[in-house]
Amino acid sequence: MKTTLGCDAIIFDIDNVLIDTRTSYLDTIRWTVELFLTEGRVPIVPRPPKIRTPYFLHAGDVEAFKLLGGFNDDWDCCYGILTYLISIKQGVRSAEELRKKMDLTALAQAVKERPLGVSGLVKHLGRSTLVTVERIRRIFQEVYLGPQLLMACEKRKPQSWKKRGLIFREKLIFRKPLLEQLKGMGLKLGIATGRSRFEAIYALKRFGIRELFEAITTMDEVKKAEREQGRSLRKPNPFSVIQTAKQLCAKGNCLYIGDLPDDVLAANRAKKEISIRSVGFPAMAHDTAIAKAAMQTTGADILIEKPREILHHLK
Repeated sequence: MKTTLGCDAIIFDIDNVLIDTRTSYLDTIRWTVELFLTEGRVPIVPRPPKIRTPYFLHAGDVEAFKLLGGFNDDWDCCYGILTYLISIKQGVRSAEELRKKMDLTALAQAVKERPLGVSGLVKHLGRSTLVTVERIRRIFQEVYLGPQLLMACEKRKPQSWKKRGLIFREKLIFRKPLLEQLKGMGLKLGIATGRSRFEAIYALKRFGIRELFEAITTMDEVKKAEREQGRSLRKPNPFSVIQTAKQLCAKGNCLYIGDLPDDVLAANRAKKEISIRSVGFPAMAHDTAIAKAAMQTTGADILIEKPREILHHLK
């Protein structure tokens, strides 16, 4: 059964599209930055007052940073934020001073390159020897997975975070009955995500929807291809979107739903190889108006604010 758009398949991003990650991944980024700055043998800044939520970053700060583009990978996002914070640390003696000195609006105005990404940020600010990807990855995985899943995934015990993993805060956005309705319309469903395969499959099984998706491209497949090709293939590169689309239908004929300008760019760049339309879904953003405007500027073919709105564009 063909829809009026001639659509054969829908591909979903996971984070803040299929699954609400505002209190999981976003808070994991906030905690990773916090722990990176304040723990260790020589803390970069003094530990802030003992509070139950991260001190340096609000959720809106993380989203504003991601709108600079090129930070779809959350480890890259942490790397970029830490690089920026350390670049403005000169003369700062306390966590409070660093928080007050942070100005992401000024950063966005100073750096015009889009999507910015780690390479663009480092080109503008310089590379800090204090920021290491391995330490970011270690802290991030501990906070997100928690002790039990960390052991299952990486066979190690946590060093910085021993509480319950933030992954268990997640909730389903596109609920199972809606996904089943889309399948009932003759559509194939797939995923193109920046998550690892372990994290993607675990989440899908946890919500009982794994069997609804016929093709899944994760960061594992992206990294394998990066090693083979010797270049970055992360969104906004269209690699993961194209890989999933070709598994679902030979010519594409699909929609890709994402929550960030990088997702829109990835779908739009995929048009050189497949038939696809980009769908922006800004509903989970801290400031939906800003997110919506960013997606319109990037060139989203369709914008939806609620999951069921996708049906209006299909029937």
